[in-house]
Amino acid sequence: MTAVEPVAEKAETVSIIVNTRQIPWEEKKISFEQVVELAFPGQPYDPEGTTVEYSRGHGPDHSLRPGRSVEVKEGMVFDVEPANRS
Repeated sequence: MTAVEPVAEKAETVSIIVNTRQIPWEEKKISFEQVVELAFPGQPYDPEGTTVEYSRGHGPDHSLRPGRSVEVKEGMVFDVEPANRS
């Protein structure tokens, strides 16, 4: 018999919606930082003033905070609002 390397557990691809754009996602979870990057690719942001709200996930609707992540679900919706700049 030969040794078999363990296969990394991979989530199936689901479609999530970030600021009205449908995006395929292959990981089981998504972080605040990943959602913001999907909403505003390559743009700097203020994590203290940026808000991420999500719905159609597991359980009630919630806010996602910097440094946190949430388990994704097919059809989950994320609304990202950048910090107000004056």
